Amino acid sequence: MSDSGKSDRISVQDILAEQGIRTASAASGDSKSTITTGLAGGADMSKGDFLGVVLVGEQLGKGLGLSSKKEVTRHFRDPYDIVLKAMVLAMSAGDTGLTAATDTRRGAILMGGMPSDILSTGGRVEFDVVDLGQDGTEVIGASEIKGQMFAWGKGKRTLNGVLDEAERMARRL
Repeated sequence: MSDSGKSDRISVQDILAEQGIRTASAASGDSKSTITTGLAGGADMSKGDFLGVVLVGEQLGKGLGLSSKKEVTRHFRDPYDIVLKAMVLAMSAGDTGLTAATDTRRGAILMGGMPSDILSTGGRVEFDVVDLGQDGTEVIGASEIKGQMFAWGKGKRTLNGVLDEAERMARRL
């Protein structure tokens, strides 16, 4: 099966070079040590004991295969090159960062991270940017936070935040 449109499509690597963007580690957010300092007093525990409980709980959750996964799909009327550029800019300027980017048969995949915060550990996000030709562009975002069954909406908020920013950027490009 051939994909005749692929050779006409702009490469995500070309966009990165044009914008002077390098993939880099995502923002790390608050450290576990900083988070536990504030919460230890509320639990009437020492910071060291509370941090130990947090780390054991996280590893136990990962060992049991627990994870919080979310998916969001958004359709853009804009052409693929505009949406891809907007997604690259939104991710590289935001909290997720842009840790990896590659072209695919249907478009591109962009990867980033979610920083840890008071409610959950860090995780990862991935966006599949799909060229639909004259029908526009579809972006499918997925998030995963390993070691936690509940992330209190963090994954969905992060995905929608990136997509909202990309929509704003696409209107300007």
